[in-house]
Amino acid sequence: MSVEALNLIALSGDVISGLSTSVLKKYINSKIIDKISLSNDDKYSKVAEWYRAEKMVIVLGAGASVAYGLPDWNTLLQKLLLISLQAEDESDQGNASILAKTFSNVFEPNSLVAARYLHNHFKTNQPKATLAFENAIRDSLYSEVNSEFDSELLKEVRQFCIAPGRSPNLDSIITYNYDDILEKCLSNIDVDIPYCPIHASGMKNKEHELPIYHVHGYLPQTGQLTSKNKVVLSEDGYHQQYSDIYGWSNLTQINKFKENNCVFVGLSFSDPNLRRILDIAKKERGDDGVHHYCFKKRHSKNYIKKKLNKLIEESDDIEFDSNEIDLTSISSDLVKLVEQFDENDALSFGVGIIWVDSYDEIPEGLQKIRTLI
Repeated sequence: MSVEALNLIALSGDVISGLSTSVLKKYINSKIIDKISLSNDDKYSKVAEWYRAEKMVIVLGAGASVAYGLPDWNTLLQKLLLISLQAEDESDQGNASILAKTFSNVFEPNSLVAARYLHNHFKTNQPKATLAFENAIRDSLYSEVNSEFDSELLKEVRQFCIAPGRSPNLDSIITYNYDDILEKCLSNIDVDIPYCPIHASGMKNKEHELPIYHVHGYLPQTGQLTSKNKVVLSEDGYHQQYSDIYGWSNLTQINKFKENNCVFVGLSFSDPNLRRILDIAKKERGDDGVHHYCFKKRHSKNYIKKKLNKLIEESDDIEFDSNEIDLTSISSDLVKLVEQFDENDALSFGVGIIWVDSYDEIPEGLQKIRTLI
């Protein structure tokens, strides 16, 4: 894809350069904007085949826990920063709260750098408490959790888990979340669903248990944390994962991505370690086929139109005759272009995309898959 095309794609982010009417026309009329070959129904049928073959793995990201009030990455770091500031200045707790809430918004620090600082803070200030960081994360993680209900998404995931040990069944679940929301959901019905959270080296499920791999660590809401509850949050944790290619977490992901067929839910595919492992698995598999699917929300045409309009008004670099081209049509074509870019990126890892207009459609999609099994 050329530089001009990437400039158009940048409309979905915060950077734009060299946008002109001729560039828009060129790429809107080019072959870059292709029709997606398979419908969602075709993709659902394929996933159902994976389940019947007992090859299906569900992979969950942070989006799977949003409905329960768990904090996103930035909010979690803000909560941890508040704890660290309050510990350093007990005389002015109110000021510490203001600093924590505004620091991220004003300075927008790199999240990995912020997490590294926080990790070092807890290690330095509580040297005898080896799990001080993990306990602080757990306190922040569950401070506003609402687990009185089960989300529609996890209820559908639960339906795939009801028959562990029987055929056909789900192979396993991989989650990048620390929380035990999924485990609680599996326990919230009268049907017995044997499962086993695996979050450290040497842990193994029994034959009749569904393995739930917490590959970035596991912090259950209650109970004593141990050395097996270490989490990957700060930069040094990610560096360790990069360097330890034979660690249990990396090997689990590589094996599942290579030998099984995964359905990714609530993931953005921006995590560099995930991309690296998918790349390794694809190379070991040795083909360019689609072996996994990822649910992804479509880009909003109205949002793109508003952003395009604002860019045209504010930027001196953009040459655009509003009488010559319809902004609504341009916005629609830009969305197609960005989504084709997303498709090509995912396909480079052997992953196809199941597009949805809203996140509420994901549980509906999972239900459609179940009806085809």
